[in-house]
Amino acid sequence: MNPDRSLPPDLVRRLSTWFVVGCAVLFVGCGYVRPTMNAPLAQWNPAYGYRSINLPPSKTGSSDSLFIVASFSGGGARASALAYGVLQELARTPIVWEGRQERLLDELNIINAVSGGSFTATYYALYGDRIFQDFEVRFLRKNWENELRARIFRSPSNWLRLWSPYFGRAHILSELLDQALFDGHTFGDLLAKGQRPIINLHASDMASLSRFEFNQRQFDLICSDLSQLPLSVAAASTSALPLLLSPISMTNYAGQCGFQPPARLVEERPTAWGRQRAKELRSYLNAKTRPYIHLLDGGLSDNIGMRSVLETTALFGDLESTFRMLGAKRIRKLVYLMVSAETAPDIAQYQLNDIPGLMRVSRALIDIPINRYSTDTLRLMNHAIQQWRLQLKQRPADVPSIFAPDADIYFINASLTELTDPEEETRLMNIPTNLALTTEEVDHLLLAGSRLLRDSPEFQRLIQDLAINATTPTALSTTSHVP
Repeated sequence: MNPDRSLPPDLVRRLSTWFVVGCAVLFVGCGYVRPTMNAPLAQWNPAYGYRSINLPPSKTGSSDSLFIVASFSGGGARASALAYGVLQELARTPIVWEGRQERLLDELNIINAVSGGSFTATYYALYGDRIFQDFEVRFLRKNWENELRARIFRSPSNWLRLWSPYFGRAHILSELLDQALFDGHTFGDLLAKGQRPIINLHASDMASLSRFEFNQRQFDLICSDLSQLPLSVAAASTSALPLLLSPISMTNYAGQCGFQPPARLVEERPTAWGRQRAKELRSYLNAKTRPYIHLLDGGLSDNIGMRSVLETTALFGDLESTFRMLGAKRIRKLVYLMVSAETAPDIAQYQLNDIPGLMRVSRALIDIPINRYSTDTLRLMNHAIQQWRLQLKQRPADVPSIFAPDADIYFINASLTELTDPEEETRLMNIPTNLALTTEEVDHLLLAGSRLLRDSPEFQRLIQDLAINATTPTALSTTSHVP
């Protein structure tokens, strides 16, 4: 080699040093970026943690006698906005209940939330009425797609972390949510507030293809302490749509905390649904066969959030046992409120003779089972409501019950599929499922949420019945908390 063409020794040493450092960084990125999302539970206690019995009724909050269970569907920011519009309308609806002037929103007890709906549910559970002051600015009218892309594609440190087989794009979303929306709060912070509603965020278990719920009852099975889990991890898990985001994994510590499985998991359940759900939950009890639980978008197992109502009731045996488990007492009016941003398929995309591309095929592989599954769930929910109403009417008068003698059930469907204006339906159905909305799209969705709730026949029946039961003539004079 010509000496004149050789590299200076100092430069060679520098390049060698940088090469070694680069290899070390890559090694660290691949081998040691391994986040542990959930903490172990030291000792199981059936009365510990984030569960309904630890969020009892209060004089200034929800009662048990008017028990509202809402479900916020998946569907990206579109679902978040629709759910927020419904919350606004609930806050605008004054009622008199048990001699108190309040808002219908104040009686919201439980929210089952999936994917996009989880952002609205979690923010409201965490901050209460503050949601009406800053949620639009902090979330709905912010381009989260750009925020996420910037962290993935423009951050060299994240490039290195993404080399790790244990770190993915959903972890970056979790960090973004933690910093920009949920402010580092955990489920323990929700418990410390001591206020309803309680939220049940749902993800999908890749192994069992079933729902994985973020409540302490579910986390007892894997001997994990939900109170230490950041809210952002749960929200990112339930939004981890395949291909776009990676799964998020939970560590299974089963067998380390002294957990005793309840009879409902080990005894034969009377229905096929109950047996199937018990089987799914029992699978978590063996940490050797299931050391990790890999979670994807909750919409893959229940995109409208109502299947959990059906499966939980089947698991516990009946409606009475289900609400006894929740610690409820003397329910007079049980309200199921479904807020769904699901859209109908656009057949106009398939009018050409060319073969659909990869993106369209991938979208169909997700949308087809979700939409079919949701349609079946809605049909089953309507059937179950009829059965439960009949069961309440046929109860023997001398048998103790957590339901009052005059108890009734309402099923309010505030979903985009209930729109009656063809032009509005087309406009809202064409909003894509992502985390970026235009100002106009947000405005239309908020109005739609409000209108869908008001126009629901079951909502109108509920308001009429509440007016009849009111004990003061000023039932409709309460001022709204929402401008």
